[in-house]
Amino acid sequence: MSELEELKMEEENALSIRARTLCQLYTGSAENVGGGEFADDQNTHEYEKQRYIKGRKEVLEIAIKLTDEFYRDAALHAALDYCMKAKDLQFATVIAKAITVDMIQEKIVEDHGEYFVLNGREGRLHPTAAASIGPLLK
Repeated sequence: MSELEELKMEEENALSIRARTLCQLYTGSAENVGGGEFADDQNTHEYEKQRYIKGRKEVLEIAIKLTDEFYRDAALHAALDYCMKAKDLQFATVIAKAITVDMIQEKIVEDHGEYFVLNGREGRLHPTAAASIGPLLK
C-alpha cells in the first residue's frame, strides 16, 4: 500500500469515527424524540426533533462520502442505531438496505432482529413486518 493510500485509509477511518461520535453527541435528542420525552412541551419537542434531524443529516453526509466499504458501513451502522433510538424506522430501513458488509449486517440483525432480517439470496437487510408497520403506528 502506498503512502497516499495509507493516508486515504486513515482519513476514511477518522471520518467513520467522527460519524459515530456525532451519533453519540446527539443520542439524547434521538432518545427524547423516540421516547416522547417532551410531548407535552411543543417548543422543547420541536427543538429535540430538529436537533435529531440535524445529527442524522450530518452523519449521513459523512457516510456517503466514504469510499471504503467497511468504514462507510460502520458509519451507516451508527446512523441506523441512532435512528432506532428515535424510533425513526423509515430512515433506519433505508440505511439498512445500503449496508453490505456481512459482519455489520449480522450485528444489526442481532441487535434489531425484530425489525431487520438478512435476505440470503440478495445478501441485503430487509425490514420485517414490524418495521414496515412501525411508521404507521406513530
